[in-house]
Amino acid sequence: MTEQDIHLSLPKEDQISVMKFLNNNNFEKELRYDGELIEILLRIDNKGIKDNTEIAEEITNLIIDVIKDNILKEYIYKQYSEIYTDDQEGIYLKSIEIFNQKEMIIKNSINTKVYNYILSNNYINIDGFVKFRMKEFTKYLSAIGDAALEEYLIKKDQDEFINVLKYFIEIQEEKMDLLRVHIMNDNSFILYDKHGNKIDSIDDEEIINMAIKENLNYEDFLISTLLTLCPKKIEILDTLNNNSSKEIISTISSIFDNRVSVIYQN
Repeated sequence: MTEQDIHLSLPKEDQISVMKFLNNNNFEKELRYDGELIEILLRIDNKGIKDNTEIAEEITNLIIDVIKDNILKEYIYKQYSEIYTDDQEGIYLKSIEIFNQKEMIIKNSINTKVYNYILSNNYINIDGFVKFRMKEFTKYLSAIGDAALEEYLIKKDQDEFINVLKYFIEIQEEKMDLLRVHIMNDNSFILYDKHGNKIDSIDDEEIINMAIKENLNYEDFLISTLLTLCPKKIEILDTLNNNSSKEIISTISSIFDNRVSVIYQN
């Protein structure tokens, strides 16, 4: 293989992927357009000999880019063209996130197929290779698309709900200058006023009844309490500094924006 040129061809719509490939790899290359195809000639010389493993790795990277830049996007836009016309780009971006999480598994599978193929072939039609030698990938596309749609819709609902809460905050009269929130080990919380006095009870009977009726968790109850107290500033003391406390802080910050400051302590 070290003295054998390798020819790759792709549809012209894969030009973005081709440019990435040419910029990121060190083969001696030639590029030409032939009708509706882009042809890449990889010249393998004896100066910097690459073995089949390296060649397969670089071609695999090209195929991964083609999948993400073209095939996955085309699938998402086609699959959700009727019901989610205005959301296709958001679903596609979410599908890229999911693909990236699974990329190593997918990449290993592709790499094995490419490696075996180039042992006896020096020409690869990338489009045909994906369609006919990676037929099982269609199932991956469907699974990625379904997961992306679900995550996108959940995030969209959350964003819309947070926007409603932010509007509620904007029209509310501020009821106290500073509220200090101490997140505890069990994700419960203790509230203090600006003088360091503990706030033992919430006077709003409606919010307490709602918490009991809706079986709110600590985070939900905290958010509801903050909305009721409507402080001008919120100071959060985080002694946990773990995923749970970070999630609580992220939620509060997304609602109250620049009213929130955080103090981290070990």
